[in-house]
Amino acid sequence: MSNPDAILFLDIDDVLCLNRSYGGFDVIDAVHQRHDVPEKVFAEVFDKAACAALETVHQAMEGRLRYVVSSTWREHLDREQLVQVFLKGGLGFVASALHDAWCTPHQSHRGLRVDEIAAWLDRFYQGQPFAIVDDVYSGSSLEPALANQSHPFHHRVVLCEEGIGLLHEHVQPLLQALSQPIIDINSINSSAHEVQPGALDDQGAQRTEGEQ
Repeated sequence: MSNPDAILFLDIDDVLCLNRSYGGFDVIDAVHQRHDVPEKVFAEVFDKAACAALETVHQAMEGRLRYVVSSTWREHLDREQLVQVFLKGGLGFVASALHDAWCTPHQSHRGLRVDEIAAWLDRFYQGQPFAIVDDVYSGSSLEPALANQSHPFHHRVVLCEEGIGLLHEHVQPLLQALSQPIIDINSINSSAHEVQPGALDDQGAQRTEGEQ
């Protein structure tokens, strides 16, 4: 039996969507046919350089990569709607490679990104390599993994700057994480929640619900 494909936990806002011409609210309106120029939204909502960086990662993985959406877009769009957004936005390679369990769990209240990812891993992880790409704002709960060598996500997290998004310099760290060997799943839920006090994930909901 072949090993399962590697997993990339994918945030959208400030990773692929930089909220310049259009953002999450525009996408939601376009999907529900409430936007004046829906095709323009789909064509321009994703940053071309960020998409190119992600495609470089995807191509390097040679078909052995599956995506799990951690963005709050998952709260407003179902799988088929998001697939269409990816297809129309030039990210067909993501649309065709979504994991069967395509998003991190929904909660009754918005929680920490690190806990949402840990909850997905607790339920679906099969020992495959994984990486996490997020932004410094909505992914603030992931920051301890950058420096803390005992953190179960150490060397697996890339945090993009707001308004800048995924860059070519992020490609190699992601590929390195996606080739790292199996980790101890039992360590995830016991230590992944060790975050800075008050570092609430997805506080950007105060800006717009689509900007995470």
